[in-house]
Amino acid sequence: MLGIISQASTQAATTVNFKGNLIIPDCIINNNSPLEVDFGDVEIQTLDGINTPYHARDFNIPMTCPYILGTPRLTLTSSAIHNAQQGIIQTSKYHEGLMIYLRQKGGGTAVPLGTATNVSSSVTGAGTSRTLTLNAGIGRYKEMQLLTPGPFTASASLQVRYE
Repeated sequence: MLGIISQASTQAATTVNFKGNLIIPDCIINNNSPLEVDFGDVEIQTLDGINTPYHARDFNIPMTCPYILGTPRLTLTSSAIHNAQQGIIQTSKYHEGLMIYLRQKGGGTAVPLGTATNVSSSVTGAGTSRTLTLNAGIGRYKEMQLLTPGPFTASASLQVRYE
């Protein structure tokens, strides 16, 4: 009988491991829909100086940010970069010299491409509903006479995360 009691009280120990991964989710930008900034008809002669943005305009980007502690940081990327540090991307008329300047709200500060940039002065709103205001302008880096009439396009991807 003593042997039976001894066997019943012998138990094997099992280790339980717990794991996970804490993340800060990205903001959902424009409800995951593409944005469009339309410059409309731009008269070529209004692009007067080289390496200067013209027809600059602020545009609003609605965001839902599930995590809002810290500083909002914007990362802009493009496959068609003219000058990453100055936030300048190529257009479909880049061979003629046309490019787009990307700036923070009001147009004063460039948004460098490929770098998480503090944009707290360009973000408004409360709770998880926020609005990022950026500024875009058109410019040229070649002589004006090389520009020809016709449509142009350009694109960039953006990601916003609070850190």
